[in-house]
Amino acid sequence: MQASATAARYDKEEKPQTKLFSLRTPYMKQGRITQLVAETENMWIHTKINYEGGENEIHTHLDEDHSFIVLEGQMSVFDEKGNELKVGKYQGVMIPKGAYYRYHNTGPDNLVVIRVGAGIKGKPQGGEDMRVRPDGKPLPAYSAENKTVEPIEDTRFFADFAG
Repeated sequence: MQASATAARYDKEEKPQTKLFSLRTPYMKQGRITQLVAETENMWIHTKINYEGGENEIHTHLDEDHSFIVLEGQMSVFDEKGNELKVGKYQGVMIPKGAYYRYHNTGPDNLVVIRVGAGIKGKPQGGEDMRVRPDGKPLPAYSAENKTVEPIEDTRFFADFAG
């Protein structure tokens, strides 16, 4: 995962203030990219662009509720039983902590989504041990086990005008 050059990050020691962030993210020729665009102690926002694939193994997050909102393309989200939700442009899906899922780009082009995550106040967030498979073992996001393909960026950008 990488952070956008214009990511809005907040330190819990600083005075709360409004900050601007950009959704500018490179399109992909291969693989996927997840880019942090804004973060507070209890919420984080990423852009995710997938040329192919997605988060390809069933997993859950033990420490956060999150949502995917499709800006371009289409995706399918599957639960642990293989049930499919088709999510199109300007639609989203809510995934509460503990719900198992995987998603896949089902369109012919790049899939561009916003991922918004929210934590539980007072509980530690993140860490590979909080993203787990149905057997309870950690599932690292960028692992061969999760069918990660080496990302190759395109020369074009989503929201290029956003700076």
